[in-house]
Amino acid sequence: MWELEEAILVTNNNRVYEKYKDIMKVLYMQSYEEVLLKVRDLIYDRHVLLTHPQASSLKPNQTPYRSVIVYPKRKEDNTEDILLIEKCLETYCQWQKIASTPKKYEEQVAEDFKTIDLSVIDNVIPRIR
Repeated sequence: MWELEEAILVTNNNRVYEKYKDIMKVLYMQSYEEVLLKVRDLIYDRHVLLTHPQASSLKPNQTPYRSVIVYPKRKEDNTEDILLIEKCLETYCQWQKIASTPKKYEEQVAEDFKTIDLSVIDNVIPRIR
């Protein structure tokens, strides 16, 4: 169905980057917002989402880390993915206005958020192979 070598993982989580950089294409971004923007650009450039841009039960202002996997589009329509990523960006901006994500978390809290994000990706990777 999908080939891992063709998938693109967009992340701002260094643990995700380090774990997957040698087995697939990984784009490392500086922030959650940059991840969403890059994913949006890829979707408009004929990619489809393999993971939800707001996976996990954390609100966009609760965690500073996000990883999303996209795949080059074949013949399928990706209008739903375009609408979804635009909605995710809108939601992210709304939450930042309500209560922005803290600039710095305690090290253990930041590691916990990285672990949650990594676990989402770890659960998807075997399904791509």
